[in-house]
Amino acid sequence: MALPSRAKAAQYRNALPIGVFLFLFQLIILFGFAFSRVLSADTVHAFLDVLTLAGTTFLFGRMWRTEAQFKHYERGWLLVGVWSLGLGGVIIGCEAAVHMYGSTGVIPPPALPLLLAALVGAIGNWRMHHILEAVDDAEHDHLHKNNLDHVFWDMILSGAVFVSGCSMWIFQTSAIDSIIALLVGFLILPYLAFKRWKENGNEHHTCNHSHH
Repeated sequence: MALPSRAKAAQYRNALPIGVFLFLFQLIILFGFAFSRVLSADTVHAFLDVLTLAGTTFLFGRMWRTEAQFKHYERGWLLVGVWSLGLGGVIIGCEAAVHMYGSTGVIPPPALPLLLAALVGAIGNWRMHHILEAVDDAEHDHLHKNNLDHVFWDMILSGAVFVSGCSMWIFQTSAIDSIIALLVGFLILPYLAFKRWKENGNEHHTCNHSHH
């Protein structure tokens, strides 16, 4: 694979400020208006998105002397992204489990701030995914695919926050979003993290054989 193009680096520079804004916006809603477990899980994932996007933006925007040097650091950063995706899922799943089994008698947070956070989060993540998806198909390496996974499933979590807000508003309960968060956190995100790690390992193994 060749070094990342300027166009790819520019796409990441365009997406990163959106990720930073979403994280800060959700943080303000979380601690200023509606402390919700599902929103806190979404905010943790938003922070991990910013972390992975920032590191990737730096990697793709830096001038590398050789392709081998770039691949070495890219592979290392992919491991960070994979671990943050998997561990972020476990955190989300644990938050959901606590919410389901330990929230008896707890007053639900106000619904409207959750709906606002969900709407802004969904739109922002959709926009980031659209920007990153526009990268040329030939440059969709495993690191890029992992970043797309991060953003896409953060958009799904924003949908869970929206469901939470609606159920709190109408039924004064938030069981549906917890079920979604359990599935996403304990099954989907760890599976995707393992898949990206395995794909990268297979690619590295194939490349080593091709050099012999």
